[in-house]
Amino acid sequence: MALIEYEMPDSWNSKGMDWNSPDPRKADYVMAIRQALMERASAAHVQLSQDVVAISPWKTVSLKSVEAVVREISNLAPHFFNDEFTDYEEDWSDFPRMWTYRDLVMEEGCGIYRFAHFGQLLEGGGEWLRTIRCAIDKMHVVKCTDARGKTYSRSGSKHDPPFDESIGTAMSLAFGEDMPTEGTLTRMPTDFYAWSGNTHWKCPQPVEEGQDDWEGNVDGYCGYAQSRSHRITKVRSWLAGRELDFRVYSLVSAPVGPVPYSQELATSVFDGGDGGLNEGMSESRTHVDDPLDMDFTIGDIDSIPKNEVVPTSDFDDQGRAIHRRSAKRGYEAKVWGFLDYNCQNGFRFKEDD
Repeated sequence: MALIEYEMPDSWNSKGMDWNSPDPRKADYVMAIRQALMERASAAHVQLSQDVVAISPWKTVSLKSVEAVVREISNLAPHFFNDEFTDYEEDWSDFPRMWTYRDLVMEEGCGIYRFAHFGQLLEGGGEWLRTIRCAIDKMHVVKCTDARGKTYSRSGSKHDPPFDESIGTAMSLAFGEDMPTEGTLTRMPTDFYAWSGNTHWKCPQPVEEGQDDWEGNVDGYCGYAQSRSHRITKVRSWLAGRELDFRVYSLVSAPVGPVPYSQELATSVFDGGDGGLNEGMSESRTHVDDPLDMDFTIGDIDSIPKNEVVPTSDFDDQGRAIHRRSAKRGYEAKVWGFLDYNCQNGFRFKEDD
């Protein structure tokens, strides 16, 4: 007896499939859906349900098969980033938005909740198969939490001299021969920044009548300069042997939080540095042929904006500090990474097929 071998589809359009009019009587369509879900489960590093794994090429599409697929889409959806969502809070506190089953089925052409009654799977030109494919195609971006590389930092500080000396010395030390320092990056999201600032530390002390003033009896300031950047050399992708687009979202703002030895950040001036960063959320991406051999830089370790605002603190009549204030100039940012497989040599079953 001859053994009949089945050739598995390797893309949406292989084996002559026509998704404008899919035929539920042909096993290729449901097997393509099964394979596409296997890719999604692998990329998200989750286990595919046995009901989906058990879908066989020797059977035509059944309502039970469709129900198993819909359940699996519902389970997989929260593992994928909804890059079509734009209605975030003003402060982006709810970023990133992952797909939910509710959001997915509300997308045009993704009404997979509309189950057929008995005998209807063959009607409507395979409408349910088309909606299932449309929903699967929406799921192609996963979070990058495991990123490896180097973190570079610069820092310098000077305590107590006049304003110009304090900030100038801090900047010089940040670019001294011992800088930058190098650390290890292991996880995302992370942050990067570049700023300098000053604290009004002291004021002149009162001079008793008949006493001579002294040279150092002037306003004193603490100066600081700091920057951090990252160089990513590899990311963990669970979809072996496939390429991806590495997408980075950066939420950039003026520096927050008081400078050391102050209680209040009185002034914060946004300055995107030589890289020309803009405030708000931005995206950058690069195509990655090999996730274990890449080179992606986040931030600019060599550009620290120089603070020019002189802060003013409160002191009593004896020159004792009551409330110290500070000023900063530069930027700070939180950064998220994502792996997008809707690209060349990414998912085999993807939207542009």
